[in-house]
Amino acid sequence: MANASACLLVGTLGSLSVSAVNAQDGASQSDAPTVLEQIVVKLRPLWLSLGGKATSDTGTTSLESVVIQNKSNGFGDANSILRNLPNVQYQNDSDNDAGVDGQDMINLRPLEVSISGAKVYENNFILNGIGINNVTGSQEPFGGSLGTYENTPNINEVFGLHSQTVFVPADFIDTATVMDSNVSARYGQFQGGVIDYTLAKPKTDRVTGSLSYGFESDKTTSFVLGTRDGLNPQNNPPPEFYRYKSSASVNVPLTDSWALIGQYSQSGADTNKIKDYRYHSEEAEEFSKNKFYRLASKHDTDLGVFTLEGSYTDYEQEWDGYFYRDTQIMSQNRGFTGQLRWENDLTAFAFDPLGIANVKFDAKAYFNTSKTVNDGGENETIYRTVWARPSVNNNDPSTWFYSTDPSLLSWCRVPLSADLKGRAQLCREGGYGNKAQGQQENGFKADIDGDFLAGTFATGFDYRRIDAYRRAEQYTSYSSNKTLLDTPRVPAFVCAPGDIACSYEQYANIKVVTPAYHNKASIEALDMYAEVDQTWDWLNVRAGVHASYEDFFGNFNVAPRLSGTASLNEDLSVTAGFNRYYNANSLYYAIRDGLPKSLAYNRSHNASGVVSDWTTKLTQSYYTFSGLDLDTPYNDEFTAAVKWTDPWIDGDLRVRYVYRQGKDQYLKSSDSTSTVMTLTNGGESEYQSAAVEYGKTWAVQSGHMETVRLSGSLVWSKQKTTSNGYFDDPTDTRIWYNDQSYSLGEFSMATGNMDIPVRTSMDLVTTWFDERLTLGVSGNLNLSYDGVRNTDLRCNPSTSAAAACRLPAGSEGLGIMHDIYEDFRFRPVATVDLNASYKAFESSYGSLELEMKVQNAFNETGNRISTSTQPWIPGRSIWLGAKATF
Repeated sequence: MANASACLLVGTLGSLSVSAVNAQDGASQSDAPTVLEQIVVKLRPLWLSLGGKATSDTGTTSLESVVIQNKSNGFGDANSILRNLPNVQYQNDSDNDAGVDGQDMINLRPLEVSISGAKVYENNFILNGIGINNVTGSQEPFGGSLGTYENTPNINEVFGLHSQTVFVPADFIDTATVMDSNVSARYGQFQGGVIDYTLAKPKTDRVTGSLSYGFESDKTTSFVLGTRDGLNPQNNPPPEFYRYKSSASVNVPLTDSWALIGQYSQSGADTNKIKDYRYHSEEAEEFSKNKFYRLASKHDTDLGVFTLEGSYTDYEQEWDGYFYRDTQIMSQNRGFTGQLRWENDLTAFAFDPLGIANVKFDAKAYFNTSKTVNDGGENETIYRTVWARPSVNNNDPSTWFYSTDPSLLSWCRVPLSADLKGRAQLCREGGYGNKAQGQQENGFKADIDGDFLAGTFATGFDYRRIDAYRRAEQYTSYSSNKTLLDTPRVPAFVCAPGDIACSYEQYANIKVVTPAYHNKASIEALDMYAEVDQTWDWLNVRAGVHASYEDFFGNFNVAPRLSGTASLNEDLSVTAGFNRYYNANSLYYAIRDGLPKSLAYNRSHNASGVVSDWTTKLTQSYYTFSGLDLDTPYNDEFTAAVKWTDPWIDGDLRVRYVYRQGKDQYLKSSDSTSTVMTLTNGGESEYQSAAVEYGKTWAVQSGHMETVRLSGSLVWSKQKTTSNGYFDDPTDTRIWYNDQSYSLGEFSMATGNMDIPVRTSMDLVTTWFDERLTLGVSGNLNLSYDGVRNTDLRCNPSTSAAAACRLPAGSEGLGIMHDIYEDFRFRPVATVDLNASYKAFESSYGSLELEMKVQNAFNETGNRISTSTQPWIPGRSIWLGAKATF
């Protein structure tokens, strides 16, 4: 009866630690009842675990479905659950262009995060054991984005690149494991952290499923005017938008050993904007849509467990130019990951003298493919500008040129108000080219784990081949039009048949052609590891090595991992470790090397108005991105941690210190230019952090409350780096600060920590009324700190008017425009998110649950500043949703 009671208790509370003392030790009466003197039951917080499976996993945090739903944003971005975790940085508190427009509000791509001081593309994202990382590069050397009305896209840039190839929805995640330090030798290919997402597995017990829908819009969002002076001089309204998410999941058992699961998620958003007056104030509709498909089959056989599954992301987002007639860019991200997995117990591999037993084998054959595509719209590869009226330098309207071409005036108009006297009116139409960047990955990996001596062992390998490409179609733009006012003056122009850039009243005399290209690069890589984890009484030691080789740079890298833990008593342990992390799988430069530069052609007309043929005196040249014969960048890490179960309320406390030194980091050479860029190993970095974390779950037996789950953290961090990316330090951009000129990398090194030094966060989740009602609150506090910020002022040291940043003659940076920075005391910032869900209906057939998420409940914008063009910063937002299960 006592055993039955214990089983009931386990079923009620979840994860329990039970210790028992038998009052009849030594008795052999099998029929006699077992009398237990004492049962100690400890409820552990399954929702959030400060640690992993191994004793040395002091840098691991595991999040279960309860906390995932509490921390994720409304439209289901899995990466949003990483917010406010120690050593995870996603905020830009010093942003002086933080205003948003509709494009920002419909962007549904996953949040990019920095872990332990690394760059956002230096993490290893894993989905069900397979990496989903972009090795072709998510940064561009050409700059720009599609987020502003005024932005002019760069024809060389592929927009929408992301560090992940598959966008994982939070709805389907069973467990999320974040490793920011003291990472096992099992994992490689990162300098930041490892994020391991495990999706729900097929189950053979019964048919189950769920349906959900949720939304938010500008009607449920509060926008705050964030300009420096608190004014809105252009009277720009806040953006209008609508975002939604729907999902469906069904689990079907085929037999008692075979089951299928199918999952589908779709999130979408739309917005609109009124184009410039010259385009008849036409309304432009923009949208985004993120679809995720998954199908998995799990079959338990006599030969082991076989799982066949595939996950596919189909994302698209449209941008429609504000200053363009019909210039759209459809940015698309498509990614697939598929695997055939075989898990089996190797019972034959047992050797008692070495304690080898319980050996398990896990093998995966996998295939990944992904691409980012820019579809340039209807006209795609042809773009032109036309004069409705060129600039005028006199006050005689009779000499002004106004277009009379009805085919032009039907979509391009000129205001006739007097205040536009002398101002040019230019109209633009056409597409922005078709471009794509992608990769295909084929691989096989295997892991073997088991008992060994006084603990466990693990070993395995991962072989993969990655084929990458970058391509674009030929693109032609026409500009610098000549009109009937230009000499020699003629009554009309005579154009060649089919000339789309010529009419009887004007023609383009400059044509710029960007040739088509198709760059390819490949890499073959092999990762291997071996690790033992041994415990002798009070001492635990984990020792391992991760070795990797890739044939692009031809480097063989050996990364040792070592940590030791002393258990001072049952509730207190101290851990110290040294680890090295390499990140070698990068084809950033390879597929960009040799991009053709644009060629300019010109032409003129004669006294008869005949427009001549195009001529050019230049030969074709190329952008150069070279980076061969380089060492692989790596981080050396020293870490210490204390784990303690407090004796008062039995909560879990973890105190950690992490110190990392980045060596051989990628950096542009000092002699690089905007078109000739050379990658070197001259970069270095340094990161330190100290964190205190706490987690506790209470089973409440009074009133209508069942459980209280609390977790919190306090973290201090500091970092220095010579580079923020492999395309950093452009030669045409410098910073003026404290009477000195800096490149971007020099400035980062000189000012040190550009992040938020001290942050604290808290999550509280409670359940009520037989777990029908769940209430959660998440809080984040950034303490005040001294930093620097952009003043929005610029100067050129070579001009006499630039006394604010005048340099001595011959100084570096002379003649280059400088952004002026100043010291600034950033104020403390507190944000609070609220979450609530209620089971409005529940029976043996299923349930209906209503949910509400309130992000940034107190409308906090922090230290961020917006511009007069985009003055609005998002504040409080409310997400409403419902979920049905069966």
